[in-house]
Amino acid sequence: MHRRSLLGASLALPFAAQAQGSFPDRPVTLVVGYGAGGATDIIARTLAERMQPLLGQPMVVQNQPGAGGTIASDRVAKAAPDGYTIMLIANAHAVAPGLYARLPYDTAGDFSAVFLAGHSANVLVVPAGSPDRDLAALVARGKASATPLQTGSAALAGWQPAHQIMKEAYGLTLEHVPYRSGPQGQTDLIAGRLDFMVSNVLEVAEHVRAGRLRALAVTSPTRSPMLPEVPTFAELGVAALQSDSWFGFLAPRATPAAALDRLHGAFAQVASVPEVQARLGTLGLIPAPMTREEWGRFYLAEVERWSAVPRRASIRIE
Repeated sequence: MHRRSLLGASLALPFAAQAQGSFPDRPVTLVVGYGAGGATDIIARTLAERMQPLLGQPMVVQNQPGAGGTIASDRVAKAAPDGYTIMLIANAHAVAPGLYARLPYDTAGDFSAVFLAGHSANVLVVPAGSPDRDLAALVARGKASATPLQTGSAALAGWQPAHQIMKEAYGLTLEHVPYRSGPQGQTDLIAGRLDFMVSNVLEVAEHVRAGRLRALAVTSPTRSPMLPEVPTFAELGVAALQSDSWFGFLAPRATPAAALDRLHGAFAQVASVPEVQARLGTLGLIPAPMTREEWGRFYLAEVERWSAVPRRASIRIE
């Protein structure tokens, strides 16, 4: 049932006729579970601002940060399944069921797939004034230090899968500082109040180019075209850290297929506009064209994959 509902099966017949006949006849709300200025927010606004000519109604972005995106996810899971409330998620959404002992929603079963926007690399960055010129130096300093390395991210409840994998690979002790958005953490990193961060390349590439941050490694399977001089973790011997960030749109479970298809088609049209592709390309987002059904299957597989990381580490938040 979860798989069928995610792929758009409708259990909400009262909404079906409305969606098929006139959807949308009022603005669509796009919820973002992070603060303004981060990668998820930028992608959401880049696409949403061009939706009105296609839908005949505006798409309004609302930021609702907190608890690593789970507050926003709960809001959308409980919204009316009529297509008028959707959200843009990233990988952290797939981690939550493995990290939290209880969530007020079912990550696999309470959402319908809409559209996969694409994927981009994550990159480990240190302050420009850091003594660490490469990943090996950072690891050596971390092992030799009597105090944990300070890191941070807009991650779930002060925890991030990439940091766990680094701890497993290198035996490091880390102290994590949670932020409401990536840019907030990067401000502290630039100021030297953190030792490193693993951030999306969309958020830090300009800081790297401007000399405010130094990039040591990317988590993608291949080097990022935005930072082609930076090696991958795989090149440096950590194959487990081969993963891009992905960004995708979801709606509440039981949203009628007609509304989902209308939204998917509009997102696909906007994403195909050369100007939009160029804008997202400068941010490091790589398109990953999928049908709605393919995105639904990919989403379920990613939930299974990423929720296993905190379970493997026996990390659980009550």
